[in-house]
Amino acid sequence: MMTKLLMTGLLVAAGLTSAVHAADAKPAAEKTAPYAGPTRDYKSISAGTYELDKTHAGVTWRIDHLGFSNFIGRFEDLEGTATVNPADLSKSGVVFTIKTDSVDTNVDKLDDHIEKADILDTDKYPTITFTSTKVEVTGKNAAGKDTGKIYGMLSLKGVTKPVVMDVVFNGHGVSPFGGNARIGFDGSFTIKRSDFGVNALLPMVGDNVEVTFAVEFTKK
Repeated sequence: MMTKLLMTGLLVAAGLTSAVHAADAKPAAEKTAPYAGPTRDYKSISAGTYELDKTHAGVTWRIDHLGFSNFIGRFEDLEGTATVNPADLSKSGVVFTIKTDSVDTNVDKLDDHIEKADILDTDKYPTITFTSTKVEVTGKNAAGKDTGKIYGMLSLKGVTKPVVMDVVFNGHGVSPFGGNARIGFDGSFTIKRSDFGVNALLPMVGDNVEVTFAVEFTKK
């Protein structure tokens, strides 16, 4: 009798131990295909119209502050459309629109000052626009990415002037999140703000302003 009770106890204990281990065991990781990354060669882009992915795009600006630093700010509201025809770059282009009252320096008082009439005058000029006129491929960089120039017209505070954006094409492909066709590039140009009538605090605060775009577009 004692032996039978002992065996029964051991079996119950073994069963409880197995149940605990089963509860603690982590489910097997779901297997997914490795992401190969974008295709670098612009010539194989799917032609068409692409809309800016505002959740994965940004525009920043940098300016000398009293010679002590290169101060960086950004605009939070950027819209854009890209037309892509890799077989005929003359039919390719991009348009960006920036809402001037979305300026963000991480300092509320400074943002308010920049929005006033002596700098951006956001009430009178609610947008900054860049409209391309020509797209040119110039070669490849050390990382094997295509480089180029986007010529265009920049409209800021009622003044429109030509600028040239230096660009690095990061690639194109299908996003693993949603499966949409996507392209991306980084671009930058430098302007003299005085050319656009923004003369406040010159020369203590620099005249040259470097503007940088880091953008992704999805196909419509």
